Amino acid sequence: MIPKTPADGAGELPLGTLAGFLAGARRADLWLASRADAAALLLVAAGAAARLIAAGGTGLSVDETLHLRIAASPTLRETYRVSLFNAHPPLFVLLLHGWMRVAASAWALRLLPVAFGVAMLWAGYRWSRAAFGTAASLMTLVLLSFLPALVVVSAELRGYSAMLAFMAAALLCLELALEERSGVRLALFAAFGALSLLSHYSAAWFLLAAFSSGTIRVIRRGVTARFRLAWTASALAVAALSFFLYETHVSRLRGGALEAEARSDWLRESYFRAGSESPWGFLGRQTLSVFEFLFSTKPAAVVALALTVGGLAVLFARRRPAASLLALPFVFAAAAGLTGLCPYGGTRHCVHLAPFAAAIVGVALAELSGRRLWAFVLLAAVLAPAAFAVGL
Repeated sequence: MIPKTPADGAGELPLGTLAGFLAGARRADLWLASRADAAALLLVAAGAAARLIAAGGTGLSVDETLHLRIAASPTLRETYRVSLFNAHPPLFVLLLHGWMRVAASAWALRLLPVAFGVAMLWAGYRWSRAAFGTAASLMTLVLLSFLPALVVVSAELRGYSAMLAFMAAALLCLELALEERSGVRLALFAAFGALSLLSHYSAAWFLLAAFSSGTIRVIRRGVTARFRLAWTASALAVAALSFFLYETHVSRLRGGALEAEARSDWLRESYFRAGSESPWGFLGRQTLSVFEFLFSTKPAAVVALALTVGGLAVLFARRRPAASLLALPFVFAAAAGLTGLCPYGGTRHCVHLAPFAAAIVGVALAELSGRRLWAFVLLAAVLAPAAFAVGL
């Protein structure tokens, strides 16, 4: 009998360890598959905790103070009138007007946007699960819960968190409406979409993308005449609201001192300047800037952008119905920056792209992990510390 040398048995422990790890991973996947909603609720709770900490971490900014001054008007009607001199739609300050009657401290006042931020997490998870499956939705929820930019935005007295919450709810209702041919859910989509536009004007690019993508799906699937009529009515209703807001508010600000200052000062880099750079150079630089804002650092932005390209390639290759819905908001936002309609770059004005970036990256990470549900735990462990550090 020839005795074993160290080399003969060197592979036994690693192979056994690997087999045990894979078996444990499979058991973890099965366990998580039956408890995905519970895991999502834990992530939402953690995201809520990060936002509550961030809400108490800083004093009021200049923009927050401006919103409070408008909301402090004696009546709702006066609040609406004064809001017309601001660059944002009126819904958030109208809600803040009522909230100021029961909340006094800065932290208590910020519970209003925090509540919207938490609602966005659950609605975003439900939407991404309906559209892309469990693994991708948990990855998406981790990103929505712990990206520092979203934590900060959800703790500010501004309309961004309300816009994101209504957008997420609209996305969920749109996906369910198209899958179930439900007129009621379609009406809810239009209502939540309208509320998102009333919260911040950058939601216009989301709505344009949603109706463009949805129209393609309606045409391809061959729905009933009744559903086509409901779809047309929803689009016309949102278009009518957009026209009203433009005529009563936006048109009065176009070309004014506030817009001129934004173009020449703090948002100068986010507007395309023909003659000084190429359109492709602007798009490349500003798209990376958008991802750097959302993912906090340039290396993370580069990785996220690469995952976004890969995730979109996978979705389009598989002809997933929601692929165009994820891509079009970036297309319209970039086009708005090129044409000078809106800023495009690493500012809060492009935070409406966050749900779509998170969903695409979530899809890409789910594919890279072989759709293993336990992989979202690793992602959460990496991102959560940064989210909680925001308010410290």
